[in-house]
Amino acid sequence: LTQEIMVLDYPSITTHAGELAKAELVPRPAAGDAQDPRSKLPPAFFDLEDELRARAANVAAAATTQKAFEVANAYGKLSETCVRCHSVYRSGGQ
Repeated sequence: LTQEIMVLDYPSITTHAGELAKAELVPRPAAGDAQDPRSKLPPAFFDLEDELRARAANVAAAATTQKAFEVANAYGKLSETCVRCHSVYRSGGQ
């Protein structure tokens, strides 16, 4: 997706950002299932995954306009979510 955005390949951006918007990358664990390794992830991880999907949908929508700065702004917000989520995961939720 990053490469597609850098070269403004709008059809590919629309497709791949749209796929990301629909993907459940790490499903939430069942409530109270302490045996599920996902239950050890902080709740913020899953909240940020929800935000990631919403922001990916915004990137896909921006790509349909074929306006470079709208795509760049939407992608910037998506990237912020990625970095925040990686930080939460690496710090154990701190």
